[in-house]
Amino acid sequence: MSAFTPIGQHHLETEGDSSFWPSFTDIMMVVVLIFLLASTLLIVRNWQLVNELQQSIEAERLAAEMIQSTSEENATLEERLINAEQMNSILRLRILEKDEQLKKARDEDLKKQQIILALNLDKDELLKQIDTSQTELGEAQSRITVITSESENLARQLAELKLQLDQQIQLARTNEQELELAMAEIAVLNAASEKQQQNINLLEKEKAEYNRQLLTLKGDYEVVKSKYEQLIKPARSAKGKYVAEVYYVKEKDGKIIRFKQPGDKDFQNLTLAAVEKKLDQLKSEKGKDLYVKIIIPKDSGLTYNEAWSFMKNLLDKYDYYYQQ
Repeated sequence: MSAFTPIGQHHLETEGDSSFWPSFTDIMMVVVLIFLLASTLLIVRNWQLVNELQQSIEAERLAAEMIQSTSEENATLEERLINAEQMNSILRLRILEKDEQLKKARDEDLKKQQIILALNLDKDELLKQIDTSQTELGEAQSRITVITSESENLARQLAELKLQLDQQIQLARTNEQELELAMAEIAVLNAASEKQQQNINLLEKEKAEYNRQLLTLKGDYEVVKSKYEQLIKPARSAKGKYVAEVYYVKEKDGKIIRFKQPGDKDFQNLTLAAVEKKLDQLKSEKGKDLYVKIIIPKDSGLTYNEAWSFMKNLLDKYDYYYQQ
C-alpha cells in the first residue's frame, strides 16, 4: 500500500458526494509535496558536487605528494619547474571543470527557484480558487437548505392532501350509498312530481296572465299618474332657472356624455360620475332653481330603455321640477 494519504480522502469522508471541489488541506498537501521533492533533488545534487570536489582535492593532494617525492629523489630543478607547470595546468583544468560544474549547479538552482516561484504563484491562484469555491459552496449549501425546507413542506402538504383525498374517497363512498338511496326516493318522487308539474304548468300559465294584466294596470297607472301630476302641478319651465345641459349619445367608441353650464363656451366630455359631481355642486348652490336639460339627439344610437333610464336618473336626483 502507498505511504501517502490519498488526495481528497478527508474531504470525501466529511462531505460525502455533495461537492466535487478539492479541500484546502488537499491543495496544500500537493504544494508541500512538490516543494519537498524539489528541495530533495537540490540537496542530493549539491551533495554529489561536494563529494566530487573532495575526491578531486584528495587526488590533487596525492598527485602533489607523488610529484614532490619524485622531484626530491630524481628530478632536477628544471624538471621540478616543468612538473610544477604541468601540475598547475592540471589544477587549472580541474578548477575550470569545477567552475563549469558549479555554474551548471547554479543554473539548475536558478531553474528550481523559478519552478518554486511558479509553484508559489500556482499556490496563490489555487488559494483564490479555493476562496471562490468555498463562497460558491456556501451559496450552494444555502440553496440546498432552502430546497430541502421546501421539499419538506411539499412532503407535508402532500401527506395532508393524501389524507384529505382518503377522506374525500371515504366521503364519496358514503355519498354514493346515500345517492343510491336518494335515487330510489327520487324514483318514487318522480311519479308524484309529474302530477305536480302539471299543476305547476297550469299555475305558470295563470301567473303569466296575471303578470300581463299587472303590467297593463301599471301602464294605466303611470298614464293616470302623469295626467294627474300635470293637472295639479304647473308645467316644467326653464324660465328664470339655472340651466345645466347634458348631452348623451352612443357612438362606435362607446357612450359619450357632454356637459355644459352657463358660462361655459362649449360642451365638455365627462364621465357620468364627473357629471353627477358637478350637478351635486350645482344642486347645493342653486337648489330649486336648477333646471337639468337632457339632450338626446334623434340619431343618438341609444335604445329607449337606455335613454329613459339615463334621463329619469338625472332628473329625479337634480332637476327642480322632480324635487317638489
